[in-house]
Amino acid sequence: MQRRSFLMAVLASIALSITGLCGVIAQDATPTSATFADTIGLPELRVQVTDSAYEGLPAETAAGRYLLTLEISAAEGAGLSFMQLPEGMSFEDFMALLAGPPAASPEAMMGTPGAEAGPSEGEDGPPDWYFQTAMAGGTGAFTGTAQAIIDLTPGEWVAWAGNPEAPQPPVGLTVTGEAGATPAAGTEPAADVTVTMFEYDFAVEGALAPGAHVFAVTNVGAQPHEMFMLRTPEPVTEEQIAQVLEMDIQGGTPAPDADVPNPDEFIPVAWMTPLSMGKTGWIPVTLEAGTYIVLCFVPDIESGMPHAYHGMYQVITVGDEGTPAA
Repeated sequence: MQRRSFLMAVLASIALSITGLCGVIAQDATPTSATFADTIGLPELRVQVTDSAYEGLPAETAAGRYLLTLEISAAEGAGLSFMQLPEGMSFEDFMALLAGPPAASPEAMMGTPGAEAGPSEGEDGPPDWYFQTAMAGGTGAFTGTAQAIIDLTPGEWVAWAGNPEAPQPPVGLTVTGEAGATPAAGTEPAADVTVTMFEYDFAVEGALAPGAHVFAVTNVGAQPHEMFMLRTPEPVTEEQIAQVLEMDIQGGTPAPDADVPNPDEFIPVAWMTPLSMGKTGWIPVTLEAGTYIVLCFVPDIESGMPHAYHGMYQVITVGDEGTPAA
């Protein structure tokens, strides 16, 4: 299978996770937004997400740890993810890259100042810098309020949906401060569940009981990863999820009498958007008793396919003893 272009590969990170696997979800099944009970006095980045824009994000802010709050009124839901641009690439260069042709030189793809920015003809995956740059995470939801705690380091950043075709255009953000600055002591939220991401799996630890939780999501892998969490209406196995993903690749849907779950019935619960290697982000999560799936849809550095299609998914049970499923 031919690897996809940069635009299509990044599109898979967000668009597939929202509209592909989880299908078209009934509005009355949309879960209630989860927020932090304790924001530990962190400065807040409050963003209003409409059908056509991200509003309220400053053009400049100091490096540090932030409470990100999204107020989502977009009819189809939305997410916001923070990605640092490589040295020498401006926000204008990034927007030109998303705009597509005309073709550009390899120097332009890497953000060399003065070079024409845009994907090279025949480019079959994200450029190298996509896998090497800092990604601070973020979150999203179908409606209401969504929160995350993220770390921003000095440099030029882009806040975007991760989807070049999203109706909300990316927003540039300059983060000021000294290189190597670290958040002040005591500003790490208390998390009772940890999710560790790597190639190509998740390690979930903590008492997964019904109720409110704080998830600390950390990427220890060599590539960017995200955690997209769905609740299933009935118990499922990882073998069944593998079948659903295979059908999705082929563009098919399960037959009504098939022993395969219908992804149209999956309900989004929580989302930590892509984190780069060594990064941690925190999200509030409210769980009910039942079965959940965590997946990663970031495009792979080798194949360009979302990591879920390489086996990066896990089934988790909540209730009874509240431990991850084998």
